[in-house]
Amino acid sequence: MKSVLRAILCATALVVMVGCAARFESFSFVSSDGSSVDIWQSRRVARDAENRFQPSASTSSTPVYHLAKTQVVGADGQSFAFSYTNTVPHAILTLYADKNTVLAKGTLPAVGETKVRFLFPLERGARLWGYQVSTASDTTGALTFTSAGFGPSVHGFSIDKDTLSTDGSVEVLSASPGTLSARITSATREQMANGIWVLSIGMGEGAAGGRFIFTDPAGKSATFDVNPASTPRRLDFARGSMEFLPQELKMAGIVQSVRIAGISADAPIPADPGAILSWDRAQWRKPDFELFSWTRFPKVLIFDFSTYDLQDAFLKRVAFFVEKAGHAGSVEPLSSLNGKHAYNAHDYRAEDLARFFQAALQHGGISTEEGVLAKNLVNNGLLLQTSSGYAPGEGSILSISRESSPALRDLLLTHECFHGVFFSLPAFRDAAEKQWASLSNVERAVWLDYLGAHGYDTTDHFLMVNEFQSYLFQQERIGIWGFQDKTLAAMRGESGRSAGLVRQLLASHASSFLKSFDALDSALQAAGGPPGGHAIAVNRVTP
Repeated sequence: MKSVLRAILCATALVVMVGCAARFESFSFVSSDGSSVDIWQSRRVARDAENRFQPSASTSSTPVYHLAKTQVVGADGQSFAFSYTNTVPHAILTLYADKNTVLAKGTLPAVGETKVRFLFPLERGARLWGYQVSTASDTTGALTFTSAGFGPSVHGFSIDKDTLSTDGSVEVLSASPGTLSARITSATREQMANGIWVLSIGMGEGAAGGRFIFTDPAGKSATFDVNPASTPRRLDFARGSMEFLPQELKMAGIVQSVRIAGISADAPIPADPGAILSWDRAQWRKPDFELFSWTRFPKVLIFDFSTYDLQDAFLKRVAFFVEKAGHAGSVEPLSSLNGKHAYNAHDYRAEDLARFFQAALQHGGISTEEGVLAKNLVNNGLLLQTSSGYAPGEGSILSISRESSPALRDLLLTHECFHGVFFSLPAFRDAAEKQWASLSNVERAVWLDYLGAHGYDTTDHFLMVNEFQSYLFQQERIGIWGFQDKTLAAMRGESGRSAGLVRQLLASHASSFLKSFDALDSALQAAGGPPGGHAIAVNRVTP
């Protein structure tokens, strides 16, 4: 009798379960570790229609989809990822922490037949019990969903083949091959207004050039052209690259993603050197200088100083210690360098900066400005503090001044950037060393005389190779003949020896500079660097 009763009860329970709920068969939920979790739906739907929501007068929501086991978000930077195609306007995705508790809600973008992967950011420790999609009962359209699970957050959007991944913070208004239009939502702009925002634009494979137009609701705009010869995989536009908080983005080029991030108040601002040249000084965080990191080479920091005097206060003693003939290796009081010119722009690798600060500590100490420099270098890993002072970390610094004219700033920053490239790419350094070694005695003597006339310590082999490639690359290939003519003309008037070297060079190596440029350019691009003369990828377009 007991066994019969048990069988009846089991059969009754099975009928109730089948009538009210059923296992969702189209796909499983993907957990954060990649494992599959069964999904149950609160009402039975025909197998061939269970992953399709088509609202009608009688149906304004999907079943509630609950997980066989509640999932807990175990790490920061995770999202609920829901993939679909959608023509239903104002479809609402609701996430549940348990059967009766709403965890979050959001609107699913309706972008026609484009495959969308909607990312709903979740905090660490959040519990996900289930989810549901709903809309107004009189809405038309259809939503077909293909997957659900946890995945990495993307604050913005990315396009991978035919799928748009987005968290809704940046709305894609239109997209076609080579063009894209988007709008930053009001809520996201409010977040951006409270800190240092960075728009990072990922360029797709094969991207060569493009144009980016940013506008705000008041009609202000900023246009940037991307160098087709030197298009990096990522471009950063941060607060200060334009004079306003953008809302609309129009992009011509192969764009793969747009992401929005914030940085801490004292961190270097990621930027292309070209954006630094036109940076809005009113948005500097300090009155005397701004600090950037080069997006293409993040370990290269770039200081933009307000004046030459301030730049000298930070770097003059470093310049004489590292590079100046007759002074290299000596830490001298600033007073003894009065009237002596350092440079209008600077570049130093971590090893030489560590040598200077270590020596300065042992010979009179460092100045207030040098202390600010050292603090920035330590904070960004270029210097390591030790029990006895400083040791080298990783990276390099470049600097320019606002006191230079716009044309000179462009030239100087291009020159300095190729020093940053030289410091950053070991394969290119090796190639530059080989090219220097391949020069004839006359060619090398011409360069040594030229660099010596500029005050460089010509006994420093590393320095000579570095300056050799950077002076060549401070202009494009088309400008090399002009640079050679100008250089040799100046040398003719310096001394009888230099004039004799010029005559020998022209007689036996008339295309010396161009030959070296081409050899170095090939090696640089093979090493992953930009083409010679093209360190700057972004240029602000003047209306």
